[in-house]
Amino acid sequence: MIKEIKINDEKILEKLSVIEEKIFPESFYSYETLKNMSLDKNYKILIFDEDIKGYLILHDSYDIYEIMKIAVKQEYRNQKIGKKLLYYYIENFDKNLFLEVRENNQIARKFYENLGFLQVGKRKNYYNNGENAILMLLEKN
Repeated sequence: MIKEIKINDEKILEKLSVIEEKIFPESFYSYETLKNMSLDKNYKILIFDEDIKGYLILHDSYDIYEIMKIAVKQEYRNQKIGKKLLYYYIENFDKNLFLEVRENNQIARKFYENLGFLQVGKRKNYYNNGENAILMLLEKN
């Protein structure tokens, strides 16, 4: 069900770019950006199902992975797909996991807290609209 996109899987990257733009209309990664990420060994792109019901984009920052994007298509939400993607990471990778989440996004913050993420900081006025970012960390012991 969960697989890592391999280098230049154009069909999957095209599907992913369409979904990315729909879910994140103001901050989506273009097809070219996603293609470049797939070519860069410091990025991991995990998809849930060949139809890409959800996906997780990670950046390897030497001693930690950072979640760049995690998303689930609207029609597949509340089916634990995001949780399954993160559990896949937890079970298969050995580095701590870091992310930023909008301070007002209580649903996402609660989701991450339930998985064991802890708030480790805040970036004031981080987003274009002046909203703060909450920094969260999941430590892998």
